[in-house]
Amino acid sequence: MYRRVTGFAVACALALTLGLATAFAAIKTTTIHIKGMKCGRCSASVSEALKATDGVQDVQVSYEKGEAVITYDDQKVTEAKLREVINSTGFKVAEETETKANR
Repeated sequence: MYRRVTGFAVACALALTLGLATAFAAIKTTTIHIKGMKCGRCSASVSEALKATDGVQDVQVSYEKGEAVITYDDQKVTEAKLREVINSTGFKVAEETETKANR
């Protein structure tokens, strides 16, 4: 009986710990300005690269506005990594960004 209670207590403590770890994850949305996109295919290549990045939940890329609006889990990916991904597509990230937490 004592073993069963101890096992249950350990399982509860583990579940609580895991629950607290995910409670601190924040879903954020950032707008990153991008230079050099000229057409729909340009925005599609940036969008595909971002969507393939772990932690990215939603992406809207507009070549007309020259920006990407990205919703992501900040526990899985950083804004710096998102900038790297965009730069790896051959386009240049502009310095101005807007970031806000979704709660």
